Amino acid sequence: MPTQVEISTHLDLDQAAVSRWLNDAGIDWRATPLDDIRVAYIRQIRAQAAGHKSASGDDLVAERVKTERVQRELMLLNLHEKQGSLIHVEQLKPMYSQMVGAFKTEVLALPDKVKAELDALYGINVDVELLNAHVRAALEQLSRYDPGDPAAADVAGAEPAPA
Repeated sequence: MPTQVEISTHLDLDQAAVSRWLNDAGIDWRATPLDDIRVAYIRQIRAQAAGHKSASGDDLVAERVKTERVQRELMLLNLHEKQGSLIHVEQLKPMYSQMVGAFKTEVLALPDKVKAELDALYGINVDVELLNAHVRAALEQLSRYDPGDPAAADVAGAEPAPA
């Protein structure tokens, strides 16, 4: 079997480069014939020349495919945004905040409305603070709601805390 010096002379490389290449290629130079080593080296050079492999051995075709996939996804997102079927979360935040604020205002107004209707329809004098306590407890419970929490389903049907 050839020595690394003989291999380096045969491949026209310095001995350190041959040593690194043999190690990277996983070739046991002590057990591999010189012809097989030469063929492996030629195949690596061809792959590099064809643009399939980098000098460090990375698969450039796979990297190009990944890059093109990301570019395609970015273009699709851009297209959907221009078509109006996709918007940024930052655009939604002010609208969502206004909607939640309006909802809270309506819910907080419920006890007074319910009290007025019960007084008028049935002549019952209901303590509005009792109704307010239940509404505030429900809003407080909702403010702690976390959709990412598996226990969130329990929170939705939970009894409001006593006032």
